Amino acid sequence: MKILIIQKKFMGDVLVTSSILPLLKKKYPKSEISFLLEEKHAQILLGNPYIDHFIYFSSGPNKTLSDLKDYKFDLVIDLYSKIETAIISFFSGAKTRIGFFKKYTQFFYNHPVKRSIKVKSKNTTLGIEHRLQMLEPLGIPFQEVFPKVYIQEEELAKAIQILNKNGLSPNDNLVMISTFGSSDEKTYPVEYMVELLEYIAADKPSVKILCNFLPSQKELFESLYSKLSSETKNLVVKSFDTKNLREFAAVISLCKCLIGNEGGATNVSKSLDIPTFTIFSPHIRKSDWAWTSRPEVDKFLHVTDFIKDSKSYKDFKPSFLKADLQEFLDQTILTT
Repeated sequence: MKILIIQKKFMGDVLVTSSILPLLKKKYPKSEISFLLEEKHAQILLGNPYIDHFIYFSSGPNKTLSDLKDYKFDLVIDLYSKIETAIISFFSGAKTRIGFFKKYTQFFYNHPVKRSIKVKSKNTTLGIEHRLQMLEPLGIPFQEVFPKVYIQEEELAKAIQILNKNGLSPNDNLVMISTFGSSDEKTYPVEYMVELLEYIAADKPSVKILCNFLPSQKELFESLYSKLSSETKNLVVKSFDTKNLREFAAVISLCKCLIGNEGGATNVSKSLDIPTFTIFSPHIRKSDWAWTSRPEVDKFLHVTDFIKDSKSYKDFKPSFLKADLQEFLDQTILTT
């Protein structure tokens, strides 16, 4: 059995899509699983034992199909399910083709799957459950399963080197901050984040704070840093940096917890079983992305938890988060 999984965009989607892989391998233990995705997103899946081949999107469907022709797939599961990938699915030669039901793509699949609007488990949420639905035509029933990032030994050794370079060790109370979102609309207001960092530093003065941000957000970080008190600045490891996603993930795996904006960083953290405190953007639903394999410790907060029907980050005052943040810190940070 040769299986092709398709997921085109966004690292978080690729990571969550990988949750179906162990179930497929359990159903078809002798299967050969290929994953078609954009090359820049493949690094999040490196070391995944359920993937036999990575295949990357080319400049267009025709070129991509040409790259696929020698694989002779038996089954295609298209998690992206838009025109480009629907065409690839149809002409892949696979006898069984599964994709999400859409009026304009349903004819490309043998099994167009309609997304459920109700969750079976609050731990998996719709983000994972919609992907698990793709397995129903194969007779694979629902079960709780979660994405997982696999860190290699050499990556872990490199992460320890990065810590040592900054005067740190895995024994420190390392707190990773998802400082900004991937866009303005996904970013908790800077002045509010400053207040949260001040609170973390005052409550747990033994911590070492690592702030994650994109290279394009360096100026924004400098602005945030300038607003911190001298006491908090002393706990922020300003020189901390990682060169790529794999280095970043390896460093997270050595942290006590991650706190901050919902997005790729929080999904990586949860996939490493690191306690995660997530601040959701007003336009992102918790029911889609607040998945957790550790519901006893992970926290997910949304402005509508406090102000019903609010769609503004400005309403999401830091004071609303402090009780939950206090509990989270008490659970995850070792006292000295």
